[in-house]
Amino acid sequence: MEFCIGTCAKIDQIGLAKQAEDVGASHFGVGEGPLLFSDPYQYLALAARDTSTIKLGTWVTNPLTRIAPVTANSIATLNALAPGRTFLGIGTANNALRSMGNRPATLSELDTALDIARGLLAGRRVTQTWLGQEREIEFLDKNGHWYNLEDPVEVWMSAGGPKGLAIAAKHADYMTYCLGPNPDMIGVVRRELDKAVAEAGRPPGSVKLVALSWFYQLRDGETWEDGIDKGFGSGPISSCITNAGFMNDHVDELGEPIVKASAEAAMAYLGDPTAPDAPHYLEVWAKYLRGLDPVHRPLITKELVDYWCLYGTPDQLLEKTQLMRDAGCDMVSVFLSNPFTAERDIADIGSSILARA
Repeated sequence: MEFCIGTCAKIDQIGLAKQAEDVGASHFGVGEGPLLFSDPYQYLALAARDTSTIKLGTWVTNPLTRIAPVTANSIATLNALAPGRTFLGIGTANNALRSMGNRPATLSELDTALDIARGLLAGRRVTQTWLGQEREIEFLDKNGHWYNLEDPVEVWMSAGGPKGLAIAAKHADYMTYCLGPNPDMIGVVRRELDKAVAEAGRPPGSVKLVALSWFYQLRDGETWEDGIDKGFGSGPISSCITNAGFMNDHVDELGEPIVKASAEAAMAYLGDPTAPDAPHYLEVWAKYLRGLDPVHRPLITKELVDYWCLYGTPDQLLEKTQLMRDAGCDMVSVFLSNPFTAERDIADIGSSILARA
């Protein structure tokens, strides 16, 4: 079973990548947030030396905090350390840009960056417009002394809505979507992705659908509330934020209650930046993916946890994972939103899901 484990890039937790490999995960990724986490490429470079089979990559970077040639170089350099097991995960950026008080990248900026990065990684000369100048660029080492352009790099994309799906259908090998064990939501995303792939002229199945969930294994006597308090914390709100627009477009199929609940949680988290008493954006993001911020506890209802999270007993976790695959996901993944419990969670994923799949 292909299964991806992701977490925050915490530079003194390089061992998590090896642990993920040992429990049977096929992919391991770390997020990028210049003001939030350790640098992902330093983390992945060290992880490459400690692992031998698991695929490693950014989950996710974006087109703005690093320009496309820099991203391509970083990935090609990682590909020299981990030949053939490197992937480039990229999106418009939720946390990385918002935590600096800036807007996320536009889909047009993402599309352009992928054109450039993929062209460079394929060894081609491409045209880039930067600093008001249009210039041809290419990797200047053709002999592989400095980076690896020979082994293919998988492209993973994270962006929602019709335009995001169209860009994924054009560029990606994998499309990541925040999804839980709900077959209705999975079915809608699967259908729309397959439609976009067909319209892009690519063969059916060219873009694999990766479900990104939030994880917690319940112990004896624990309930869904323990999953929040001891596990994924504020993570499920990220699913609400990234899916609000897409869900609203498909409210007739998904149902107004969950669409409304997800939108309200997202709005309550982000707040109204124009309000006189609005918190500073640095305050909003200061506790992002560090477990549970007590301020967010009232926002995370059982309805949202059931919809967006992969949680339960070992048997329930295995059952939900299979449900997600049967509903149309090519890969199930989890992002461990609390780095301080990641080692425990990876062990649980291994014993409850991967060892029994």
